[in-house]
Amino acid sequence: MHDAATPATGAGQGGNTSRTAPETRLSFTDPLPRTAVHKAADSEVLLTDARCTGKDRFTVAALWPRDHFLRHRGADAPSDPFLLVESVRQSSILLSHRFYGIPQDHPFVLCDLDFVLEYPLPPQRDSPLPVVLDAVCVPTTDNPRRFGMRLETTAYIDGLRIGRASLHWLAMAPKAYQRVRFRGAPAETEGARGEEAQATPLPPRAVGHCHDRDVLLGWEPDGVQGSDQSWRLRINRDHPVLFDHTSDHIPGMLLLEACRQAALVGTPGTTDPLRKLSATFTSFGELSRPVTLHARQANKDAADEYPGINVTALQEGRILASTVVRGTFTAQMCSAGHGAAC
Repeated sequence: MHDAATPATGAGQGGNTSRTAPETRLSFTDPLPRTAVHKAADSEVLLTDARCTGKDRFTVAALWPRDHFLRHRGADAPSDPFLLVESVRQSSILLSHRFYGIPQDHPFVLCDLDFVLEYPLPPQRDSPLPVVLDAVCVPTTDNPRRFGMRLETTAYIDGLRIGRASLHWLAMAPKAYQRVRFRGAPAETEGARGEEAQATPLPPRAVGHCHDRDVLLGWEPDGVQGSDQSWRLRINRDHPVLFDHTSDHIPGMLLLEACRQAALVGTPGTTDPLRKLSATFTSFGELSRPVTLHARQANKDAADEYPGINVTALQEGRILASTVVRGTFTAQMCSAGHGAAC
């Protein structure tokens, strides 16, 4: 790839809100260093450039791979909206280090996020897809000992706005993180890595995937499913994307993907519900302890054209994450033809 003049515009901050935008030159030549976005593998870095365009305002370039977030669906499917979510997540880390002076050793805590696709994503191409984020950072705390920001972005592909995404995060000094992370946390047990083996995976096609390794939902260990649409979370610490690097807790992106899968399989007539998503993270999830995901119909919102599914992740009575997934629903049963091209 070569440097390209790519549009960017306002992210809900009074900027140009038309679908097209003025030019901003960014480089799409090479991925940024993996340390800049806290990744271990070069292949997992989506960002290629970032520039400051004003006070707390930035443009960020991303290069999406020719497949989905988990590299699972095939060339005939559209791009995966989770690539937008992951691009915004990586942007929060990059901007914190590069423009706000956050030290490289500071852990990041994801608090909440949401995104809206305003237009369908384009189909896969023979080459990676260049994407531009026009971003505004909004401080969320006045505490000089804590760095908190909300990143509000508008995303563009081929110069046209395709949607919006926002993310709220905290960056903490290592000692402060340790206090918050392990305050009241249950002790880990020996042999913890075997916990996920108790959950037999759902069929991959039922959750929109092609491979067992990407299935994050399993049947309850006793094989009995309740009427409330619930599943056991499966955790594979060897997964090359969801566990690109070591984590002391269940990663937020893993919980989001699990909630997407629960919305798919929990609604008999679902195609792909991911047009809107909002999520709040309230507790750290322990890797060694079982997590159950519950799905139910969300309250009808007269102002929203998409029906919704509420998905909640629970661990020993604690809510880890609460999400609302909105999207498109049909009369087809997912067991009778649902699934991506593999």
